[in-house]
Amino acid sequence: MFMQLVILGILLWASFFWLQCRYLDVLEILFAWIAGQLAKTRRRRAREERCRLGQKWAFGNGQGRKRRNKKSDAMKKLLSPPIKNRLNIRVEQCCDLIAAGLGLVLEDDVTQRFVAPPPPSGEWNLLTRNLRQRDRYLNWRLRMAWLLGWVARYGLLLPVRTVACWLCLFMISGVSMLLGHLPDWCFKKKLVELVLRQCFCITAGCLPMIRRFHNKEFRPTKGICVCNHTSPLDVLVLMSDANYSLTGQVHTGILGVLQRALSRVSHHMWFDRKELADRKALGLVLRLHCSMKDRPPVLLFPEGTCINNTAVMQFKKGSFAVSDIVYPVAIRYDRRFGEAYWDSSRYSMLRYMLMVVSSWCICCDVWYMPPLSRRQDESPVEFSNRVKAAIADQAKIDNLPWDGNLKRWSPVRDWQ
Repeated sequence: MFMQLVILGILLWASFFWLQCRYLDVLEILFAWIAGQLAKTRRRRAREERCRLGQKWAFGNGQGRKRRNKKSDAMKKLLSPPIKNRLNIRVEQCCDLIAAGLGLVLEDDVTQRFVAPPPPSGEWNLLTRNLRQRDRYLNWRLRMAWLLGWVARYGLLLPVRTVACWLCLFMISGVSMLLGHLPDWCFKKKLVELVLRQCFCITAGCLPMIRRFHNKEFRPTKGICVCNHTSPLDVLVLMSDANYSLTGQVHTGILGVLQRALSRVSHHMWFDRKELADRKALGLVLRLHCSMKDRPPVLLFPEGTCINNTAVMQFKKGSFAVSDIVYPVAIRYDRRFGEAYWDSSRYSMLRYMLMVVSSWCICCDVWYMPPLSRRQDESPVEFSNRVKAAIADQAKIDNLPWDGNLKRWSPVRDWQ
């Protein structure tokens, strides 16, 4: 009986991954059909506009010939539109350059990284939050597809995923409480790692999150692991594949419940970024943690805030002054299936999770990279910049020197 249950569990687990791959294939076929429909609608609109302008021009020419037959040259000059002077022509030629310049001022390289990036012009994933940008190009087929997709996501996927996520939250909290009351036996550490990893895998599957891990031979087992930061989902993705000691800002609400639950069974470090004493104490704790060989690797997000996964911004040097060896990890999300970026200044955690579970899915690629060592003549700032450039190059996103905390605080007067 036990062997039958094990075989059934293995078959269900394998079929789950097979269904995830097929689900992505179906979505890609659907999105390709939508892109084709949008292209056809644009071409038809362009043809209609050209025909309308051509008819207007022909009508205007016919009226002009009638006037020339009936009126004298003097009257024709009076009734004809005035000729534009050279100044107006020059101004019209400069309008495009002026508009491009204003666009560069308004859409600089920094502030656009703190909002969800717009989808490509020729694509649409049937999400309601992108409907307004595509409304003028929708034909009846696309409107019917959007309606069916809306019913499927909000009528079927949203309730099931919401209930499953709440159950996973209670499961992690309950399991952490039970494991925290176990005595310090020799196998407790391995048991905690195994159980928590499976809990995070189940939670990621309930959202659902489709994860693709690359170069697993470089998966960190000790020391400090640094990664670019997009949302709290980064922790869920990485914890479903390995065990880490987490560091981060103290939160309230759902995240606060998870932080307190995980702290019962693992060595995690939470701090308040506004308190200078907390940040100084964190450096000492990190040094102590890295010196112990029985501790799991520390997962750090040196950017200190969520960036929209189109760039990697300034890494804080404190993480690179603690250890001379770091393990870089690069994460890139596929925005075709759902937006993973959390704009914490605009959306609460509950609102963000509602947007996540109402998306088609969250698909991401994770690259484990070879460890990088600090050179003898290299400062912590130079070391952090080299690691940041390597992560940006691996994830194929922009490498920017600006501080991500400009999202929350105004720049210092000396920077302006």
